[in-house]
Amino acid sequence: MSKLLPFLLALLCACQTPVTPESFQILEISPREQFTNEPMSVIVRLDQDPRFLVDYGNKSVRMLEEPVLELGSQLVVPLDTYLGHGRFQGTVGPGLEIGLHEARVTLGDGREATFSESFEVRNPSEQQVLGYWFDSISTQYVNERFPIIIHAEGPNAERFEGRVTVELYRGGVPTGISARTGRFAKGIGTQDLTIDTPGNYIVVVKDDQGHNATSNAFDVVQKN
Repeated sequence: MSKLLPFLLALLCACQTPVTPESFQILEISPREQFTNEPMSVIVRLDQDPRFLVDYGNKSVRMLEEPVLELGSQLVVPLDTYLGHGRFQGTVGPGLEIGLHEARVTLGDGREATFSESFEVRNPSEQQVLGYWFDSISTQYVNERFPIIIHAEGPNAERFEGRVTVELYRGGVPTGISARTGRFAKGIGTQDLTIDTPGNYIVVVKDDQGHNATSNAFDVVQKN
């Protein structure tokens, strides 16, 4: 057996092929622009999911190879929240230099990828939206679709072509119903709603910059 040991060790070493970590790609960064005076929550989508270390003794879960978003040579943003389906979230702080920045993602094991498009930081003087307001919402009927009309507000609001999130509240409590609007046109956006339960409601809109607005309260009733 002692004569075979050197042979077996040599064979074992020959069979052990180094494992090269799989490369990855950045599929999307949303949004891809912000104003230099505001923080921004960004979502980065990769073409692979992370690995997790589960500690059953301490009942904890830790993400391995946690990614970070690098914008040019100025900022490193930890993407420390995993949203599922390859999507990671982090917050880009204020103060970035105005202009275009190369966007890269680096993993904890040293792998990195560069996004195909730049991340743009803009001057606050170009800011289009400072808030929103609604057309008045009248009493509506159960299970009948009706439009919500939202207006952007600001010095350049008529040029706003972004999207906002619409959330529905009943009696001051979130219903869990939310939707992402289509793109605004000339500073005006619409979102159709259908409500299946009578009650008193409000609609809240929020955008990626943290601006929000609340509609008037309105009733939804059964149609006689």
